[in-house]
Amino acid sequence: MLNRRDLIKRYNRRQTVLLAEPREVAFAKDRLIEESSKFSFFDNYDVFLSHSYDDARVVKVIKEMLEESGYKVYVDWLEDKHLDREIVTSRTASVLRNRMDRCASLIYLTSQSAESSVWMPWELGYMDAKTGKVAVAPILEDDEQFEGREYLGLYPYFDLTQSSFYVHKSVGEWVGFSGWIQGEQPTTRI
Repeated sequence: MLNRRDLIKRYNRRQTVLLAEPREVAFAKDRLIEESSKFSFFDNYDVFLSHSYDDARVVKVIKEMLEESGYKVYVDWLEDKHLDREIVTSRTASVLRNRMDRCASLIYLTSQSAESSVWMPWELGYMDAKTGKVAVAPILEDDEQFEGREYLGLYPYFDLTQSSFYVHKSVGEWVGFSGWIQGEQPTTRI
């Protein structure tokens, strides 16, 4: 599981200037948008990061950490900021489907903000059918237990241990993220 407070601490350590909470969220979103200028329509990606736009700081630090580990990460509202995700349209769905077709896996960042997303469950279902490479990453508050929607329990979960990523099927069954991307399944480890 991913702890929101620990991720925000990591985010804060990476910043040279920290602003008041609302401005810092806006700052994180702006930095992610700047990074989107590197996007190519022809690139393939290791990860489609499915998330709520309200979790910008968490998205930014996870995206950076994955990229520092050598993975290419796609964040839809950065690369396709012209799309309106407030309303569901066939055009938006088509663009997102085309982008997901260029991604090897999907990490589903579930949080309190994600509960109201209309796109995230759709993205999860599409990638599950397409690749079967879907992992749920619960973003938890300090005292929170993961009690996500019942269908999320069907998927392995994505975890961060120190600075390494893993995919777990249960407490003792896991595989390194790079192995999972390449098709390895979580197995019992001692």
